[in-house]
Amino acid sequence: MRPSTGLISFKALAFICLFFPFCAHLFAQRGSGSPNRSGSNSNTVRPPNFSVRGKVVDTQNRAQLENVRVELRTFTGVTVGTSFTHTGGDFEFLNVGVGSYELIVQQSGYHTVSQRLDVQDSVYGLSIDLHPSSTTETLAPGPSSVSARELTIPRKAHDDMEKGLGLLYEKSDYQGSIKQFERAIQEYPGYYEAYTQIGIADMHARNNAIAEQMLRKALELSHETDVDALSWLSTLLNDTQRFADAEPLARKGLELDSKSWQSNAELARALLGLHRPAEAEKSALAAAQLRPDNALLYLVLANIHTQLENAPALLEDLNNYLRLAPTGPMADQARAQRKQLQDELGDSQQTSPAPSLNR
Repeated sequence: MRPSTGLISFKALAFICLFFPFCAHLFAQRGSGSPNRSGSNSNTVRPPNFSVRGKVVDTQNRAQLENVRVELRTFTGVTVGTSFTHTGGDFEFLNVGVGSYELIVQQSGYHTVSQRLDVQDSVYGLSIDLHPSSTTETLAPGPSSVSARELTIPRKAHDDMEKGLGLLYEKSDYQGSIKQFERAIQEYPGYYEAYTQIGIADMHARNNAIAEQMLRKALELSHETDVDALSWLSTLLNDTQRFADAEPLARKGLELDSKSWQSNAELARALLGLHRPAEAEKSALAAAQLRPDNALLYLVLANIHTQLENAPALLEDLNNYLRLAPTGPMADQARAQRKQLQDELGDSQQTSPAPSLNR
């Protein structure tokens, strides 16, 4: 048996690789869609997919409204599905992942409604009330409400964008999605969201140089207001260990959307890369609170708590990661580190002096 000092040696603990590329793993956490059928890791635990169903009615006469546009977005602004109500005012979204979303309902002659939707299981029986715009009542638009700019986007450009999103998030057809996004840009050159999606597709295809160009173009066109472009560019910069460049982008993303779990996560990674673990911990905990189902966030916390030499928190991080991803890409390393930490904690407890009974 090795000698025990009663102290935990954090230098001896294995350091989980923080800086392996997040792109592919973050991609699996985005929006809805089928599992990755191209280059997927069959050992990765994927979050379940659910259905969201509801009805849109006129708030004054309770009429069930047809052909109303209903959009489901992530809180970082990515559209994960668009539906139009059928007879009876019904709409439905399939293959929705666990998480928080913004449900946006927009119809000519009515105030736009933006409603938060937390999905932990299938959601049925939603009732969305639309207020006619002729009434004196004015609804305060939510942060993700349809803007006047969005209403000027040509229908064909919007359709090309939707096709591209389907190819990217449902079929993992990166090149096919890029062609659709490029067509959308041809129809509407200021379509910065399409540049962002090209960047995401190129990141997943490991074309990082092109991806960076596309994301920076999206930021230029949006005057640095596209939260998705900010968060994904900070992901790319962190993946390539350009932490000082990633930090201000992640902070800007949080200024625009404090509920962006990805911006919180990337700020934590940047701060940790800059050797500021105490600051990084706050952002990582915020990200984990927003997305408790994301196993990789607990690896970020594990690295932070290793630097902070917080053994109980580190053990909890490893347990959380293995609970969510028992056969994930870092599972073996996490188990080995957990075992080593448990041994160190056990030795520390055995050699701790007994409390004195003398007062």
